[in-house]
Amino acid sequence: MARPSSHPFDLLAARFAQIFADRISAALPAAGRNGRAGAPRGRKLDMSCRYPGCKNRSKGPRFKFLCADHLKLPKKEQEAVLAKWAQKNA
Repeated sequence: MARPSSHPFDLLAARFAQIFADRISAALPAAGRNGRAGAPRGRKLDMSCRYPGCKNRSKGPRFKFLCADHLKLPKKEQEAVLAKWAQKNA
C-alpha cells in the first residue's frame, strides 16, 4: 500500500479525485439486484422460431425470428411462414 504523502499538491489531487468519484457514483443509476447496471426492462421478446410447430429457439430479429434449421428454407417459403405467423398473431 502506498504511503500517504504530506505534499499539498498530493493532498489536493487526492481530495479532488475523491469528490469527483463521489459525484460520478451519485449520478450513475443504482445497480440492479443482479449487479448489472442498465439491465433491460420492459417486455421480453418472444424468441421462439416462427415456423409452425417448431420448438427451437430463433436466432432473433436479425434472422427473421427463425431457427438455424428453418433459415435454410427457400426465401419464398420463409416469407410465407412469416406472413402466416404475422396474420395469426396480429
